[in-house]
Amino acid sequence: MKKVMRVSRVFGCRRRVASAAASLAVITAAVTGCSGHSTPNVAGSAPVAAAAPTTSGSSTAGPSPSTGASSGVLFGGDAQLSGLPHLGRSPAIVRTYDTIDTAGAFPSTDETSALHSGATLLASLGTGHNRDWASIAAGTSDAEVLKYLRAVNTAATTRHLNAIYVSFNHEPNAKIDAGKGSPAQFVAAWRHVYQLAADARLNAQTGGRLRWVWILNANGFDHPSTANSFWPGARTVDVVGVDGYVTGSCSKKTSGNYLDPAKNATKPEAVFGPALNWSTAHAAGKSVFIPEWGSVPFTNPGLRPSFIQAMTHYVVAHPQIGAVMYWNDHAHHDSCDYTLDKDLASQRALAAMGAHAHFQAHP
Repeated sequence: MKKVMRVSRVFGCRRRVASAAASLAVITAAVTGCSGHSTPNVAGSAPVAAAAPTTSGSSTAGPSPSTGASSGVLFGGDAQLSGLPHLGRSPAIVRTYDTIDTAGAFPSTDETSALHSGATLLASLGTGHNRDWASIAAGTSDAEVLKYLRAVNTAATTRHLNAIYVSFNHEPNAKIDAGKGSPAQFVAAWRHVYQLAADARLNAQTGGRLRWVWILNANGFDHPSTANSFWPGARTVDVVGVDGYVTGSCSKKTSGNYLDPAKNATKPEAVFGPALNWSTAHAAGKSVFIPEWGSVPFTNPGLRPSFIQAMTHYVVAHPQIGAVMYWNDHAHHDSCDYTLDKDLASQRALAAMGAHAHFQAHP
C-alpha cells in the first residue's frame, strides 16, 4: 500500500498514513480517512441539535468489559489532536498507524509520546508493501508480525496499561485494498495474526494486554452482507470499530479545502447507526469503538460545532460505544479537511465532549 509521510504537529515526528483515490456515488457523499479509505456518508439528513452538552448526567451503563477500560467512554483522537489549544485535556486513547514494513520501529515517536502522557493506543498494523492477505495467512511475515505484537504488549506492561488496542489491516472493505485478496482471505489473515498473539500469550484472554479491534469504514455496515463477509468471528475480536465522517462532496476535488454548502449537517445516526445495529445483531456484548470520525467545515460556520455537539449526545445515548477518536487532519489527495485548528467554535464543542462526565474513562 502506498504511504504518505506527514510531519506530526504534536509529537514532532513523521507518521505513516495510507492514501487512496476516493470514489463518489451519485447519491452518496464520500470521504477519505487517515488510512486513505473511502467512507460513504448519508446525504439529506435532518439538522442536528445545536444545544451544548452538559458536563454531568452521563449514562450509568458503561462499555462492555471487552474494552478493559474503566466505565464510560475513552476520549481521544489521532496524534494531531493534542495540539489543539482549546481541547482542555489530554486524550485517553491515541490512534496510530504502523505496517509490517516498520514493525521493528514500534513504538514510534508519536506512540512513545502518547504512552508517556498516560494514554493508551489503538494501533493499526497494515500489510505494508508487496504483501497480500494470502501471504499473511500463510505465515510469510510471522517473524515481523510477532516482533511487533510483542513490542506492543511490552509497552502496555511497562506503562501499566490494562490494554493497548490493535487492529490488523483496518478498513479492509475499502477499494484500495481490493488487490489484497477476497474477504475470505482477509478473514484467514486476521485469524492467523490473532492466533500468533494467542499462542504467544499476548492477548487479554491468554494473560497478555492486547485487545483486538476489527474496523470497517461506515459504508461496510450499510449492507450487512458486506460486514458479514469480512467478519473473522467473535472469538478473535474484542471490539467492533467503525470509521465515519461528514464529507459533503470533498472527495471530488484532488486538493484544496472544501466547504460544504449544505444547510444541515448529517445526523450521527445516519453515519454510525448501521454499524451499531450490525454489532447488536452479530457481535452481541462487544463494545463499539469509533477510531476515526470528523466533519468537513460548512459555509455556515455553526454547523460543524453543532455536529460535534450532536455526536456527544449520540454517544451518551448509545452506551455500547466505548471510545471515540477525532481525526484532526486533512485527508490526502482530495479536499477533505477535518482539522479544527482554525475553528475555535468546533474546538470548544470537542472540548465540551472531552469534559463531559460520560467521556472520562481511563485505560
